[in-house]
Amino acid sequence: MIRIIGCMGWCWLALAVFHCPTMERAVADDSWPQWGGPNRDHRSLATGLLQEWPEGGPPVAWKFSNAGVGYSSFAVVDGRLYTLGTIAGQNFVLCLDAATGQERWRQRIGSAMPEDSYNQGWLGGPRSTPTVSGQRILVIDDGGRLACLDKETGRPQWQVSLVDDLGGKIPTWGYSASPLVDGNRVVVVPGQKNFLVALDIETGQPVLTSSGFSERAHYVSVMKHVVDGQAMYVTAASAGLVGFSAETGEALWTNGSSGNGTATIPTPILKDNYVYHTSDYGTGCVLVEIGVEGGRVTATEIYKSKNMQNHHGGVLLHDNHIFGLKRGGGWVCHDLMTGELRWNHRLPGDGGASVAYADNRFYVFGESTGTCYLVEPSTEQWLERGKLDLPDQSSLERKRGKIWAHPVIAEGKLFLRDLDLIYAFDIRAP
Repeated sequence: MIRIIGCMGWCWLALAVFHCPTMERAVADDSWPQWGGPNRDHRSLATGLLQEWPEGGPPVAWKFSNAGVGYSSFAVVDGRLYTLGTIAGQNFVLCLDAATGQERWRQRIGSAMPEDSYNQGWLGGPRSTPTVSGQRILVIDDGGRLACLDKETGRPQWQVSLVDDLGGKIPTWGYSASPLVDGNRVVVVPGQKNFLVALDIETGQPVLTSSGFSERAHYVSVMKHVVDGQAMYVTAASAGLVGFSAETGEALWTNGSSGNGTATIPTPILKDNYVYHTSDYGTGCVLVEIGVEGGRVTATEIYKSKNMQNHHGGVLLHDNHIFGLKRGGGWVCHDLMTGELRWNHRLPGDGGASVAYADNRFYVFGESTGTCYLVEPSTEQWLERGKLDLPDQSSLERKRGKIWAHPVIAEGKLFLRDLDLIYAFDIRAP
């Protein structure tokens, strides 16, 4: 059952609708409104940032110590930072002042999943990143609650269960994909028969359900792609990449080269008519060319390669090359169009690292060390321009978890998280 939730006498708040941030929305140059930034590609539009860091890294602007358990990253818009966490068995959405770290509000969205529901002793807590859409925030917790909240106050508007209402099944390590807003829709992946569902952003009512593809949801956030006028939603699961018609929900194409049965995680990269994807567990990477012939969508595999096997830190496209951490293989640069390896570089404790880009610099955040490197992009070599270590790491019991929240660059700051700790560093150039 979809719950429409009101406050202040159970009134409904009329809110503005905006268009898809990945395709049409004009955002402030230094905002980060959703998973992966303005275009969901882990690239910030910010400029005027430090190109080299002093010894020890840039100064700490503030530290917040009560974010709870979880691996959610941040949305940063209009001077506010939004994320999710778990404290005392309750999942909540948290809003901080992005300039000072002062808490503005927190809103409970439901009970946390039982700790023993996670496989192999992994830590619980939310994994996905909020999406800011006009005056709304859309969030998904690890148990599959999709909630719509008022951006300014945190007041709930509606809530839907990806399991109970949409027929999904919780992935082994909890729902992790972040919601995509496309016009007046919010697009999510419950999995199973109703693998992908789009809901009306005002009411939470389903308006599109996928067909022709049934898989348990994995951990891949949806991207919107348009090829020769054909709009599609692209994501992946254990069976690999899949593209659905944004008009009918029909599965238009699949490619199995980048899926794995354990955990398919990184977000696909889109460029022109191409889709690039990678995953770990011995899988590798693939480049697929999408076309439209006689009204039918085609998917032609250009190459598959073991040169990139990314776990869940993500990869970046820059200068027609892919950059990212290959688990067990160091920091890798390879040609997007051919898959050819250009170079790789070992990092201390480089079991994994999450990545972001802003103002001609990569931000590479080590999951084991808590070290963040500032790196100048190069297709020839690793060019380190500074590094910082988190002043303190979380004292919470992390079990087998590591530092997995992705870095965010927005409003002149670098935001980093280790479970309950959130740091903001001043990185704007003088």
